[in-house]
Amino acid sequence: MAKTQRNFVLGRMNKSLDERLLPNGEYVDALNVRLGSTEESEVGSVENAKGNSRLTELYFIDPITSTNTPLSSEARTIGVYEDGANETLYWFVHDPNFPLGNTGKLDMIVSLNVLTGQLIYHIVSIDDGTGENTTLNFNPQFLITGTDKVGDLLFFTDFLNPPRFINIKNAYAEPIESTSIITNPNQTTAFVFTAGAYVDSSGGVIGFHRGTLLGCPTPVNGIGVGVAPTTTQIDLPGTGCYTYGSVAFLQGAPVVNTFPFTRGYGIQGANDASGLAFTMFTQFPDGTGLMGLILSSGTSNPGTGIISGNITGSDGSSGIFSCSYAVGILSYIDENLNVYNPEALGSLQLSGLKLVDGVTYTLTI
Repeated sequence: MAKTQRNFVLGRMNKSLDERLLPNGEYVDALNVRLGSTEESEVGSVENAKGNSRLTELYFIDPITSTNTPLSSEARTIGVYEDGANETLYWFVHDPNFPLGNTGKLDMIVSLNVLTGQLIYHIVSIDDGTGENTTLNFNPQFLITGTDKVGDLLFFTDFLNPPRFINIKNAYAEPIESTSIITNPNQTTAFVFTAGAYVDSSGGVIGFHRGTLLGCPTPVNGIGVGVAPTTTQIDLPGTGCYTYGSVAFLQGAPVVNTFPFTRGYGIQGANDASGLAFTMFTQFPDGTGLMGLILSSGTSNPGTGIISGNITGSDGSSGIFSCSYAVGILSYIDENLNVYNPEALGSLQLSGLKLVDGVTYTLTI
């Protein structure tokens, strides 16, 4: 078959005629071409243009099973921001048919440095704790068209949720992991600790608290100790003391405007909780409490989620516990001015018992 070759003097697309009848300078269709012309004339040039190529692929990484789950074929990018100065692309992804979790949805904010190929998952959420929506609550009917980056803060709005921003330097998990309820019908051991007590003007607290402790280098409120098989200590990320909040600059020098905190540790979980470390499990005199978790890698937090199970004491007491945890808005800054969000914290619900100083408790999930 003879090969047809044309000179595109006009460089004009014409889909009305049969290709055998096209005059010189016109074409029916084009793929990966660039057309150059002037406003005063239709005369131009057609040249090959580079097509699209896949730069990366997104996954949801579960910290408990360490498995990679690909997004569904319905996942879409609903917003993008180009940081040309740093050769970085930020994009906002919504998957309405994600196979994990109760919501059946996944939302994420990720970035890619096109020079180094570094992919960072800034936020990943499949549940905000209600079982109905994700933390980001993206909607493909409300595209994210309002984006801007000021310093390390990336601002965005979809005109559905209130305007929001993230700090791209925060140590959000990469990715922020599972928000599904951690349950196990076999109820295997997750954490074991011996409770301690700390008394102050507010009435004090009982339980375990070794994560971010007030005061540095000498903390004043560390209580409790891990018990086998959960005695391995996982240090929180960073160097030296923490300060809580933000860093201000005065005449070019950094000034941290909060009290110092000891950068403590968590105790690594066992069995189904081996991907997590336990920094806090405390109860106040009125029965309320707090629970804190970090990743067993010691790099960051486990995002937003729910953990629940049974609790038994060496004194014969027993009950159930649950906690809906999330990452705080403010961050911790170490002595090198690196910013971290090491813990995910939430209100602890205890039913059937009150913690007692000196009693050893076993949590099963």
